[in-house]
Amino acid sequence: MEVVYLAWNRLEFTRKTFTTMLVNTNWNHVDRLVIYDDGSTDGTLEYLFHEAGLLHGRIQITVVRTNRLGPVAILTHYIRNSGAELFARIDNDTMLPPRWLDECLELLQQNPNVDLLGIEARSEAAPSGPPPRGVVDTSYIGGIGLMKRRAFADMMGIYPRVEVDGRSSRFGFEEWQGIHSDIRKVWIQPPLPVALLNRVPFEPWMGLSKLYVAAGWQRAWPGYYEPHRNDLWDWWQ
Repeated sequence: MEVVYLAWNRLEFTRKTFTTMLVNTNWNHVDRLVIYDDGSTDGTLEYLFHEAGLLHGRIQITVVRTNRLGPVAILTHYIRNSGAELFARIDNDTMLPPRWLDECLELLQQNPNVDLLGIEARSEAAPSGPPPRGVVDTSYIGGIGLMKRRAFADMMGIYPRVEVDGRSSRFGFEEWQGIHSDIRKVWIQPPLPVALLNRVPFEPWMGLSKLYVAAGWQRAWPGYYEPHRNDLWDWWQ
């Protein structure tokens, strides 16, 4: 399987979440780490290059430099350029707990018909200790979790054209999930103790989030594809 890490500026978020991911991920399960940097200007890309080097020689590492493609377009770009049947997509505000990947893989093994496994906490995190976990069906998951390639057989289906008020529009990942009711989507229950730094309501993360917004280093990524953008791939073998 592969782990896909998405970043766009927010260097202090990246310093914390990427380092935590390196420590808390069982890399014995992973064949390749794919890092997408969506045009960072605050040193995030340089930091990712340096820290990813800690895994050099253990797994394959790919760094992809893009230019404001947004998460949905990045997801499509990744699937079209990767043959991995299973991957985890992680954003650079996501704090992953120990054994997160082990627990997710165990749940997928117990529920082989699951296509998308959401790992964002949808309620209060479980108490300390490893409680028994299961899955609960949902109409959609967030953008963070484990995903099977088979769910994306119709690649253009992730951007369905629909008529809204007489105009043709393209929808994003959540809308696509709603249209594809044949794809089984689940949340982990009780949830993993995953924290999104972008939503932590206390310092220093709340203050950093405000700083990044004011500096233009944090934005709502658009849910559409910009095919004229060019991608530059750097391969680390």
